[in-house]
Amino acid sequence: MGNPKIMEWTRNHKLLIFFMIVALCFFVSTVALATMDKNKPLLEHKPADNTSKHTGQNETNENKDDHKYYRLPRSVVPENYKLLLKPNVTNNSFAGSVLITLSVKQKVKTIQLHAYNLTIHGISLTNNISQGIIRIRSTNMSLDARELLFINLENELDIAQYKLFIIFSGRLDNKIVGFYKSHLKGGGTMVASKFQPTYARQAFPCFDEPDFKATYDITLWKPPTYTALSNMNEISTTYNELVQMDKVTFATSVPMSTYLVCFVVCDFDYKETDISSGGIGKNFKLRSYAQKQNLHKIDFAQDIGKRATEFYINYYEVPFPLPKLDMIAIPDYVSGATEHWGLITYRQTSFLVDQATSSSANKINVANTIAHELAHMWFGNLVTMKWWDEVWLNEGFASYMQAKALDAIEPSWKVLDNFLTKVLHPVLGIDAKLSSHPIVQTVATPDQITSIFDTISYNKGASILRMLEGFIGQENFRHGVSDYLKKYEFGNTVTQELLSSLEPYFKRDFPDLNLTYIMDTWTLQMGYPVLQVKRGDEANTFAVSQSRFLIDPDAVYPNDSKFNYKWFVPITYKTDTATKNEITWLADTAQDVKLKINPVDKWLKVNINHVGYYRVNYDEANWQALIEALKSKSKQLSGADRSHLLDDVFALAEARAVSYNIALDLTTYLLVEEELTPWQTAQHVFADIEGHLQYSLVHDHLMKYVQRIIRPIYAKQNWDAVNLPVIDSLLRTRILSLAVHYQVPEAVEKAKSMFYRWLNTYGTPEEAPIHQDLREMIYYNGMKSASMADWDKLWAIYKKEEDVQELLKIRKALSAPRDTAILRKFLLMAWDEANIRSQDYLTVVVNISSNPSGTALVWDDVRANWPRLVRRFTLNSRYLGGIIPSITSSFNTDLKLKEMESFFGLYPEAGAGETGRRQALESVKNNIRWSTYHLKQVTAWIDANYQS
Repeated sequence: MGNPKIMEWTRNHKLLIFFMIVALCFFVSTVALATMDKNKPLLEHKPADNTSKHTGQNETNENKDDHKYYRLPRSVVPENYKLLLKPNVTNNSFAGSVLITLSVKQKVKTIQLHAYNLTIHGISLTNNISQGIIRIRSTNMSLDARELLFINLENELDIAQYKLFIIFSGRLDNKIVGFYKSHLKGGGTMVASKFQPTYARQAFPCFDEPDFKATYDITLWKPPTYTALSNMNEISTTYNELVQMDKVTFATSVPMSTYLVCFVVCDFDYKETDISSGGIGKNFKLRSYAQKQNLHKIDFAQDIGKRATEFYINYYEVPFPLPKLDMIAIPDYVSGATEHWGLITYRQTSFLVDQATSSSANKINVANTIAHELAHMWFGNLVTMKWWDEVWLNEGFASYMQAKALDAIEPSWKVLDNFLTKVLHPVLGIDAKLSSHPIVQTVATPDQITSIFDTISYNKGASILRMLEGFIGQENFRHGVSDYLKKYEFGNTVTQELLSSLEPYFKRDFPDLNLTYIMDTWTLQMGYPVLQVKRGDEANTFAVSQSRFLIDPDAVYPNDSKFNYKWFVPITYKTDTATKNEITWLADTAQDVKLKINPVDKWLKVNINHVGYYRVNYDEANWQALIEALKSKSKQLSGADRSHLLDDVFALAEARAVSYNIALDLTTYLLVEEELTPWQTAQHVFADIEGHLQYSLVHDHLMKYVQRIIRPIYAKQNWDAVNLPVIDSLLRTRILSLAVHYQVPEAVEKAKSMFYRWLNTYGTPEEAPIHQDLREMIYYNGMKSASMADWDKLWAIYKKEEDVQELLKIRKALSAPRDTAILRKFLLMAWDEANIRSQDYLTVVVNISSNPSGTALVWDDVRANWPRLVRRFTLNSRYLGGIIPSITSSFNTDLKLKEMESFFGLYPEAGAGETGRRQALESVKNNIRWSTYHLKQVTAWIDANYQS
């Protein structure tokens, strides 16, 4: 029997003893992590073979088609993670320990959490109150898509708090997700993390689902000369003589989802600025990090970051909830950027701007990315979707807010006008096909989750929010969003809870309507309507009805929507004498709705500025009247209206809803068009027609027709102008690019002479620099007829170039030659990471395939090397899946369709590329159908109109 005094002291100091044990555990783990090399693992999780399915010991008889099979049970939830990580870039590994405070909500005998590509070295479990050690019977990992660690206990756990302690290790190499090593140009290295959506489990065992929010106490090891960054502010640094490294500890975080956790260890420098909260919360520091030689390239990002952050604080009327905000440019980064809370990580091309070399387009792209990620600090991070099927709440909202923020802080850029061509029009093309999906879609596996980060979630999500704001009003929308953020801060929500916050403001103008019902028709069913506008029985009236718009009008689909593929449509309209911004509603259950115009009106145009997410068709008389109004430069039709009419009429023509003669007649008005947005749309519709006619006899006449159409505005452009306003510069670049592409002789000659003068004088005192806004266009078009010697010369420039925006332009130009021998050489060289980083390889593949001389080459190469591509990028990569629809987009024969079907049959596992395959097949079938229905008519029109 023990000493009674010791026993009594022990009983009275249980909590102290427990914390002593925890402290000892951390000391042991610190020593273990400092010296760990080849400790024998308790459990080792290797990545599963992407081409086959595996089962693990803890598989059940549950239905794997049921999405609940892939979800963690809610019986055990994390409250806090005490996480320690020690990266070792020398042997490309990291070691770690995590102490998770768990709350058991229901009695359980097994604890389930996520772990993937990790080696587990030790697990212990203690009761948080009694400090008793809980006996573990066994541990194992699932080898299927669940990516789970099972901790099987001897006895059932009671409802209480527990401490789960795990020592683990993993690899830093051969990946750019999870926790990984990034290589710097010149031989240096850094480590970074990328956890969205399901990669935190590759860095530490965790409950890797968005609604398992918890607080974090993070400690990182680093070399003394390096900087360690995480979500929160640093609170201490301790040097360890044994391993000659610093141990950096960060403040306890706010509750957050695993995908928002972030770690960076680097030898970077930073600039900082003060963020003024305007009295909404506290002021704080914004720091921007980059490699030391790039420090002068972060000023633009820092400026946009400061102004956008201050805009959001004022717009949301919610304080920024963290004590600091960092942004950093990482050389190897799979996405454009990720909204890790308090530490936003960027690809270098999405962050670094050299004012001397970056184009206006580069700057706007960087500004858009920064504004997008900063919007997430509130919408997505402070309030997070409950599950990934609601990811549009995060991404759609940030995609719309970035436009609103930039429109507020840089109004001369006219970002909201360009929303049509950058966001709305591209997604209308995708959403008009059966391979689309609803905004809210059930997803379960990691592959399905990553695949939903797509154009529907981003672009359609943003577009319907723009439509919602259009009918609810800007201030009502802002107040509703602010209420939502305040009500649900640090929580998780579904779409309904956002709509409930907006509903009271909606009711002010529409007391008899239900906002949730209206928006459900847009979020719960894929696709969108086309409104048919027909003259009514009464004078000056029109009847407006709706049907689902599909690019293939013969497509057969199940009526699997409770709304019968009808929508609750907000209608605005204008005529040549009046504008009616007030909303007229066409209910999903109504046959039609009546619009009334003035007796003297010559035309009607529905959907002002294309705010509504739908297309509109008219009778031929109204289309002709609209064409005449366009030709006469009617001030009633804004640039957005003109862009809308162009986009709609060509989509309707392809869908056989109007004659192609009407669509092509409408392009004749472009002789008097002078604004950027309509010309952006025009470039798209001409490229689409050219794609269909690429190998036809009429192709040359199409080129001559476009030359004729662009000559008036081309004549107004000055190749040598400098210091143009941003919009004027973007318009000039667009028009010169069109002129060169469609072979206006003097434009082609000018571009080639500028390019070769630069190429042949590069690096000499006589070097002939090209204006940064024209470089991408001139490099690309100059290289089209390049020889191998020319290509080698540009490749040598590429290898020496340090600026990431310039590298982007040159990389694209290297894929431009029409010589297949050059393209084959580039494709082979690109595979080597010493030449092209992994993050850029798939873009190079797509760039080469978009060159008519490279399409077949890339298609053959991808099919021959698919297993190698899968090994390098994994089937979980949506970027790998996305190359298939890009490569095959121009295919228009049954032979090519059969090749695709054969390839997909040979490799049936598509992973995150499953939707991309469906889209690719549907697009090629539509291309084949286009030739059947439209080639003869389009050919006849072009032959009759290519000469003035």
